[in-house]
Amino acid sequence: MPIFGTEGIGIDIGTTQTSIFLNSEDEVALREPTSVLVNGENMQEVLAVGQEARAMLGRTARELELISPVQLGAVADVDMTALLMVALAEKATGRKRPMEKATLVAGLSGGATKVERAALFQAMNATGAKRVAALRTPVAAAIGADLDISKPRGTMIVSLGGGCTEIAVLSMNSIVALRKIFFGGQDLDEAIVRWFWRKKKVVIGMRTAEQLKREVGTVCEEDAGEDEEPVLLKGKNALTGAPASVQVSPRDIMQALDEPVQRIVDALRNALYNTPPELSADIRDRGLFITGGGALLNGLDRRLARETGLTIHMSRHPQDDAVIGLGAAAANDRLLSALIRASAAEATGD
Repeated sequence: MPIFGTEGIGIDIGTTQTSIFLNSEDEVALREPTSVLVNGENMQEVLAVGQEARAMLGRTARELELISPVQLGAVADVDMTALLMVALAEKATGRKRPMEKATLVAGLSGGATKVERAALFQAMNATGAKRVAALRTPVAAAIGADLDISKPRGTMIVSLGGGCTEIAVLSMNSIVALRKIFFGGQDLDEAIVRWFWRKKKVVIGMRTAEQLKREVGTVCEEDAGEDEEPVLLKGKNALTGAPASVQVSPRDIMQALDEPVQRIVDALRNALYNTPPELSADIRDRGLFITGGGALLNGLDRRLARETGLTIHMSRHPQDDAVIGLGAAAANDRLLSALIRASAAEATGD
């Protein structure tokens, strides 16, 4: 008798973004911000979730509050996390109570504590899902990137999330070494905000910083040439508060991101130094795999290759690797059973 049924939903609920994979459609059905907008005077009154809630950031009335129920990759508010998962699953499936007959598999940080694990399971159980399971995110990302981690050889994967970065060495479907730093895409956005305040005396918001990082940003010298066309950035003067505008080039963003990206490089070097000798040769031969939304930062793969001397690999959809792996586990009883035996996943339910 299989452990789980055939209808499965994979949810990767991160600090900044939540993605949902439906095995009935065999695709990522939704990708929206991990945000809930509530009435500040009545926190039980939810006004919007996901993209609609995020669109109101910086434009909300004082009595409204934007909540991010996941902080640093861990569930911080169980009730709001459950509500968000249900609301986004309803949007993805187009039907009410989408979980009641489904297996729900969610991502769990590789370095999660017992408290963080318990909070995630409470949130998943509160969705009304028939059966629930949690799969370690680095393992899910490796599966989603179509890496064979079932053999006794080392695979190093760097998962660059919004709130934290995890560097894991995988072998035989399990995590054999892990380094987690509480530093991710949000910190890069904050670094851009601080740089413009300090260097240009212009105040910009986090959404603007994220857009600059995505559309103009680079961390590689060869992409920051003088011939690159600058863009006009609008903000406000840091001294007077009056509206201000300034031209921005890729070199500006490279300078803003240089120090925070170096933190990732240093953590990676440290992880490589402390990798068991038996697995180091495998990593040297196979290279390094980067995943998560942060992997899309322009020039990051080339900078990591230069700093580590390793070949850097990335799938066609690094931002979706984890949720694809979660969906695969939700749809495949045999795979999920193997992951549970390897202690990469755990499950509850009949």
